[in-house]
Amino acid sequence: GVTFHQKLGTMGQKEERLVQLISALASALNHGGDLINECRRAAQLSKADLLTGIAGEFPELQGIMGGEYAKHDGEPDGVSQAIREQYLPKALEGELPRSLSGLLLSLADRLDTITSFFHVGIIPSGSEDPFALRRHATAIVRIILEKDLRLDLGTYIDHARNLLADSGIKGTSDSHQEGRRRIADFLFERVRHYGRTVHAF
Repeated sequence: GVTFHQKLGTMGQKEERLVQLISALASALNHGGDLINECRRAAQLSKADLLTGIAGEFPELQGIMGGEYAKHDGEPDGVSQAIREQYLPKALEGELPRSLSGLLLSLADRLDTITSFFHVGIIPSGSEDPFALRRHATAIVRIILEKDLRLDLGTYIDHARNLLADSGIKGTSDSHQEGRRRIADFLFERVRHYGRTVHAF
């Protein structure tokens, strides 16, 4: 019953997409079934703390409290750690997730968010970026480059778009290729921004 966005359904629907997307990402890394199962479970529980009073009153504890609740309920350490790390990095130079499952959950969550908003035509323009999509894109770039993840990002853009279409969420009239290109261009613009920023330091 928690709304993700009025055009994009509920957090429950987002969670279902995350399970599928993170499964595909984990499978691509060939670390075996244990990683896939850990990632799937973390994705299933990743937004559960949004229903709690403490996360509602203190939004900065989202994820952190989810990890604590998961640990309290006897979930494996890898699952609770991934849930705690899902919102990292929180800034351009912020700390990255330390666990592989945390990295993949953060990556899947942000990729789903960017793809979802582009799917319904909500795209940053000029200084307007109310859903912080540029920050999400920069986080994706940092995770992939700094953790040296070998992933074909175009494949997972397509996968994320297909999950949205399969869930019945109506998108813009863009063709599949055009929609994919717009997201890829947006991400690669953040690669260029990241390169300029790192070079400046």
